[in-house]
Amino acid sequence: MEDTSFVKRAGSAADTEEDFSTVPTTTAASESGIEDLNISETDSNVRTTACDDTARVTADASVNEAVPPPAAARTADEPASRTTEADSTSLGTTSSGLVLFDLTDKPSGKACFSPHTVKTLLDLKLLNIGYERQRLSFIQIRNELASRIADNVTVPALELSDGSHIVDSWNIAEYLERRHPDGWKIFGDSATKRLAAMLNQFGKTVLAPHIGPLAQKGVHAMLDEESARYFAEVKIGRQRWAKVSGMTQAERDVHVQQAVAKLEVINAILTCEGGADSTPSHPIASASGGGTSTSTEGSASNGRSASRTRQSVWLAGGDQPTHADFVLFGWYVFTRAAGQKTAREIWHAHKPIATWVQAMLEWSGELADDFV
Repeated sequence: MEDTSFVKRAGSAADTEEDFSTVPTTTAASESGIEDLNISETDSNVRTTACDDTARVTADASVNEAVPPPAAARTADEPASRTTEADSTSLGTTSSGLVLFDLTDKPSGKACFSPHTVKTLLDLKLLNIGYERQRLSFIQIRNELASRIADNVTVPALELSDGSHIVDSWNIAEYLERRHPDGWKIFGDSATKRLAAMLNQFGKTVLAPHIGPLAQKGVHAMLDEESARYFAEVKIGRQRWAKVSGMTQAERDVHVQQAVAKLEVINAILTCEGGADSTPSHPIASASGGGTSTSTEGSASNGRSASRTRQSVWLAGGDQPTHADFVLFGWYVFTRAAGQKTAREIWHAHKPIATWVQAMLEWSGELADDFV
């Protein structure tokens, strides 16, 4: 591997615009110097081989041209935007017109751990879109994919049948929403789209500072030798890697506790419409008679069913998950890189979240076989 101290740094705006090495946080973990760096190709995008800058200008110009401008969520009765021949060829059920570039552990590997590529994988499953999946290591992304698309390329990235590209999971979601006949299912309505956007930032700025340091050692251990060196020395950086790899048990426990606490927000979303799991442990005084009201399986004092089984398990309700679910679920998959024990400690601390995780794993079908 070449000495990366002399290679070009390509600033990235894909999938996360922030450089997490500078994201401030007030948690004890951050104060000890162990900040987050998530696992999508988002910052420290450094090529490890020389590039032809003249050729790169042409490649950069075609990236994300197909992404529609920001707009209110498409509804079920709203037709898809006017599609091009490339859209029609790329968004069918066969895999002849669309290529998905994904991140994995080593050349020819299958392990899936990027929180961002999970979003796109599940979006494509939701719409039953066929595609060719090319799983690339960190080094392959920085060299081969960068030469194919752009210096600052990140994954997930889509290649349409006309050779154009869409980079960034949110851009991909908006493209699918507008151009696929059933694309309205990605968000469903504006409230769900706003929830998904909020969860996108929640993952990057609230969960990542705690899940990131826990998962990075596990990711590093599964990488091929060259990718592991790049991951530790360039992507994370030697100084921060020394802190992450030398994390004490006490520091690890703080990260777990903080992650569980941050997920209280998600627990509130899943229980706000009632259900046995959200019933307070102490009786609530009746507003009319001053007595107490005890929740039962069939009813609650507000007149709504208290049975969680009668409520949708998905974050935005409804019969199917949406991009909002996929955004959060990506962070669950990433947490698994820290080990089964850590993932259970964080994601099973709240029963409604544990139920949601199990539902997402079942809905993911065969895709779940490759989750770390």
